[in-house]
Amino acid sequence: MKPRWGYLITPYGSEYNNQKTIGDQTLIVNTSIEDASYVNRLGVVCAVPTTGSNGPDLGDIVVLHHNVFRTYFDMKGNQRKSNEYFRDDYYLVSPDRIYMYNDGEDWKCTEGYCFVGPVDYIQSGDLYRTEKKKEEHVGLIKVSSTFDPGTRVGFTKNSEYEFEIEGEKIYRMRESDICLLV
Repeated sequence: MKPRWGYLITPYGSEYNNQKTIGDQTLIVNTSIEDASYVNRLGVVCAVPTTGSNGPDLGDIVVLHHNVFRTYFDMKGNQRKSNEYFRDDYYLVSPDRIYMYNDGEDWKCTEGYCFVGPVDYIQSGDLYRTEKKKEEHVGLIKVSSTFDPGTRVGFTKNSEYEFEIEGEKIYRMRESDICLLV
């Protein structure tokens, strides 16, 4: 199969990441398909567009939009796959729904996106105590095609979208949402 415009992608693992193993027991932590936080966001490229691509190649692991592998209920209560579903566990995904990819060496962002790690909140005095764990709207660049990794940046409100990649919480955002180099 050779797609014209999109990438042919299969889930990396299963469509949902809703199981945790504790000791020798496997627990299902979420049984609802409505919650997007347990949808798998990693896929494997099975075919690249015939129109050319300067992004992921065959076999690369990609970070996708949360709705790509999502199952939902339509207005009549029928269970449906996402619009990207093709057949037999294959999905036709447009390039704008792919945010980052790993070519076997390291992670690379697609054009216009970057990934930022949260920064721990540092209390500035004993007088005002807070329960905040992370600094708001500030982070360190993890992966970007424009900024160097480790650069401390400020970003606009509500621009971050949380992902967990290789056990680390990072935020996906557009590079245009980076408004400060701190």
